[in-house]
Amino acid sequence: MYVHWSFALLIAYVAYSGYQDGVQGMAFGVSLLLGMFLCVTLHEYGHALTARRFGIETLDITLFPIGGVARLLKIPRIPWQELLVAVAGPAVNVAILLILGLVLLIVPGIGFPSVGDLLTQAEARDRVFDALDVPSVLGYLLFLMMVNTALILFNMIPAFPMDGGRVLRSLLAMALEYRRATRIASLVGVACAMCMGGLAIYYGRPMPGLIAVFICYAGLSEARQVDVIEPLRHLSVKDAMLLDPPRLSIDTPLDELVERLRSCPTSALPVVGPENMVAGILLLEDVAVAVRRGADARTTVGQIARHDAPVLTPEQSLESVVTRPLEGCRQFAVAGEFGQLVGMLDLDTLRTRVGLLS
Repeated sequence: MYVHWSFALLIAYVAYSGYQDGVQGMAFGVSLLLGMFLCVTLHEYGHALTARRFGIETLDITLFPIGGVARLLKIPRIPWQELLVAVAGPAVNVAILLILGLVLLIVPGIGFPSVGDLLTQAEARDRVFDALDVPSVLGYLLFLMMVNTALILFNMIPAFPMDGGRVLRSLLAMALEYRRATRIASLVGVACAMCMGGLAIYYGRPMPGLIAVFICYAGLSEARQVDVIEPLRHLSVKDAMLLDPPRLSIDTPLDELVERLRSCPTSALPVVGPENMVAGILLLEDVAVAVRRGADARTTVGQIARHDAPVLTPEQSLESVVTRPLEGCRQFAVAGEFGQLVGMLDLDTLRTRVGLLS
């Protein structure tokens, strides 16, 4: 779990805003902010833990001033699983809301009207507003109730890729082809974002406008990603890898290497050791950096290559490769059962090669 550095600016701003109320006001304002983002964090853990039930790990959770983001290794492809993962976050906020309401009703001394109190609607409203104006336990709990209500309502807006948009996509995917369902959900999301942006401009609120831009960008980006990944679902690495690719021996010296790379057809080459065993991958950009730094001509490929680069197997699914963190690599060595080089997967030409199979 990570907290973005800009979150510190938000804390400083809230503390400064409460400065006129003294130290107590500053502390109360910061505590409200931290309580709000605790609810956001629990919301994201709802997504993450539900995804784990379906065998999908979460890469990380990051808190930003505008909210939180849980990066799943992949989105569940089965519609009902995506539906459950999407509603799990708002469901956590519903549970928090119910717990807070229960606390207000049964814990004495908080100051909230009890069931036996005979207050008019105006008197109850005034008591609530008074509690929100000054630091108090009642004000804190009421604020968190408002936050969780807002999180539920906002996240269920059908603006893909927000939770409501994913619910919409999952429902559409139960009746339509997955790519078509994603395109429809993304267009609905763009329409919602345009409405949000228009309201932000009308009322002069920059934050909803920024969220609207994010929704448009993220929704259309994921729709394009689905268009790329869907044709790969039933294919494995062996279906798209380069057979018998050019390779470099681990002890090739730099001066010989530079001559060979002038006719290299790709931006990376697999590196092999004795008996054709995969030892890593060599990126042309790494060689260029070594040359610019004046590396000794006797420097070997093994000293420049990336030995921690992922090595694929022929039976590995293409979808798992494309959706995984790529660690800066676009080309991967493919090794057989005993570690010998059998091919290379080039992501830059992947779509073209897959197209040749149809």
